[in-house]
Amino acid sequence: MIGRNDFAAAYDVPRETLAALDTYAALLAEWQQRMNLVGPSTLPHLWSRHFADSAQLLALAGMGRGWLDIGAGAGFPGLVLAILDPDARFTLVESIAKKCRFLEAVTDALGLGARVTIDNRRIETLPRQKFDIVTARALASLDQLFGWALPYAGSGTKWVLPKGARVEAELAIAIERFAFDYSLVPSRTDDAARIVVASGVKRR
Repeated sequence: MIGRNDFAAAYDVPRETLAALDTYAALLAEWQQRMNLVGPSTLPHLWSRHFADSAQLLALAGMGRGWLDIGAGAGFPGLVLAILDPDARFTLVESIAKKCRFLEAVTDALGLGARVTIDNRRIETLPRQKFDIVTARALASLDQLFGWALPYAGSGTKWVLPKGARVEAELAIAIERFAFDYSLVPSRTDDAARIVVASGVKRR
């Protein structure tokens, strides 16, 4: 587990960006008292379990400027990435209204409204548009994610999807329904986890 200072060093985070993450952390702790945004046992390990776990995706995404985060929850990874990358735009789709209120509170507090869109809906109802990068964390299996988000992916879209120990089984199922190129990148925060970096996703 890494703490705040370790996180800042590992991801070369400027002081003002670290201050924004401090604000995020404080708001998460405050709102967690009223609603279950994250697993309570993970809150003491926020910098490792949620912030670093999200931040590691940035280096894998390449130069894409438009992100789609499906099932954004408490903002991991999308809102963390928006704080770390001031040049990109993010659409955070979340079907649970109370979680969207939290995401809006953090976005407002940090002045991210010009670059971050919080969309309270199911992904299937999102108006058709194309994104450079698609991500989702702890939401669904690979084949489900591909099926849901394929309408929002172009030929050059990159999929950056953190996965747990069952990733090989999920890949086997996804390959039956979809053709795609991919690599598996070891997680920096969990030895058993992998990040699927996929491209060229299309139905068979």
